[in-house]
Amino acid sequence: MIMNNRIMLLLEIILVIFIIFVVILMLKIYSSSKKIKRISAYSIEPVKDNSISFSDRVVNKYLSFVRNLRPYIKKVNYFKIRSKKYDKYIKYKQRDKIEAIDFIINKFIIAMVFLLLAIFSQIFNYRGFGMIRYLLNFFVGYYLLDIYYYFYYKRQTKLVENELLRAVIVMNNAFKAGKSTMQALKIASEELPEPISDEFKKMYLDMKFGLSVDTVFDRFAKRVNLEEAVYLSSSLTILNKTGGNIVEVFSSIERTLFDKKKLNEELKNISSAPKMVVYTLFFVPIVFTLLIYILNRDYFKPLFSSMLGYIILSIIVIMFSIYVFLLRRILRIEVQ
Repeated sequence: MIMNNRIMLLLEIILVIFIIFVVILMLKIYSSSKKIKRISAYSIEPVKDNSISFSDRVVNKYLSFVRNLRPYIKKVNYFKIRSKKYDKYIKYKQRDKIEAIDFIINKFIIAMVFLLLAIFSQIFNYRGFGMIRYLLNFFVGYYLLDIYYYFYYKRQTKLVENELLRAVIVMNNAFKAGKSTMQALKIASEELPEPISDEFKKMYLDMKFGLSVDTVFDRFAKRVNLEEAVYLSSSLTILNKTGGNIVEVFSSIERTLFDKKKLNEELKNISSAPKMVVYTLFFVPIVFTLLIYILNRDYFKPLFSSMLGYIILSIIVIMFSIYVFLLRRILRIEVQ
């Protein structure tokens, strides 16, 4: 029995080391790709090698597998409706390879991987097969992609917000040079960095398909979900309905966005000190609790061994939530 436990422990250690190795390798590949993109603007491109690498072959095989599953998932109307919210995550250059339904398929694949990991872990630990644990792992894996894309979307939206003023300036200069709206969108998509260039490529493609300017910019505003984009879309809608000089309208939008960006920078500078105080007050209780747990692991055992302990633990969580809420309110008052 002791020998079996040692073998299982050894297998678990090997599995953990393998997972850590894979994560480190993926981080290195991601870091190297970022460096290549940053350096490529200042270097001469080498002779292109048309041979497909092993990683590209694996990705192509996986995409082919996902494409084969599309017809089966599309038969379920619920998944077709739910997949529409993933349209905003598809980049312009991926529009021919990826569909919104693919995100649903990827969620199921990740959920199955989590389910298999739960099965293997219970086999190694010689534990009983609990259905609740399996369901919990399945749902964690299913919604993991949503959590990732939530933070990814927030980051991309922030980058779009930072570059929107520059996009308006580029379009306004194009209008001053006598270019049409479609030509201005094309110029902006070529001169601006990602991710905002990707959004302008989508708008340019929408206009090529015959959509009106109002519809194109309205779809853009809904995708990025920014006040500045809504303001830009509303201004162009009013311009098309009432008429006017598009150069003057874009000059007005440019001034408004510039003033707003300047105000936001001033507010950020003013609120930097209160933010630091709030972050410190937020992390002090957590760090203090961790230190007590490290010094004396039995200190918090009574909280998890009786009903009274669970009630006290719930009260602590509620009080800490109120504490965090009040800190955020104090920060908001300081900014205003």
